[in-house]
Amino acid sequence: MRATKTLLLFLAVALAVATEALAATAPAAAPAEWRSYAVLVDFTDLPRTYSCDDLWYKFRDVLLKLGARAYMTITPYRCGVRGGGEARSPQVEVKFQLPQPLHGDTVRYAQISAGDETIKLAPGSPRTLGPDDCELVRQMQQGLLAVLPVRVTSADFRCTGARESFALTLDAVIAMR
Repeated sequence: MRATKTLLLFLAVALAVATEALAATAPAAAPAEWRSYAVLVDFTDLPRTYSCDDLWYKFRDVLLKLGARAYMTITPYRCGVRGGGEARSPQVEVKFQLPQPLHGDTVRYAQISAGDETIKLAPGSPRTLGPDDCELVRQMQQGLLAVLPVRVTSADFRCTGARESFALTLDAVIAMR
């Protein structure tokens, strides 16, 4: 009987600590709506050729990681091999939606709840990005992320040499599930 009471007390304390820790790490939800974006990203002299499918998947995975709504339009241009040569300066047109927090009287138009989240882009995160995508992500930061309501908190690009790598950390508003 005493062991059961001790076990129950231990479980109650563990549950309280876990709940408090979860509440401290969970972002606060705020009323938000979906805001539409249409961006044309121009790449210049990438170190390797990307197929149109490669670019489509990489953009889709990055946008989803940034909190974009699942349905989007991604149209790569001038990619792969064109005219007998490699196309290393593609363009990607993207149309998508991201959560935008609402304030004041506009709260009544809320479609979703959203909160701040820290996002990291690095080889393997999302899974379609590899170390050899360093220059692609660097130019994506300048051409896409710069026009979005995200805040880059750290950027480390080592795009030359045998050990290419990158790490990009940013704060974004993500729809709460």
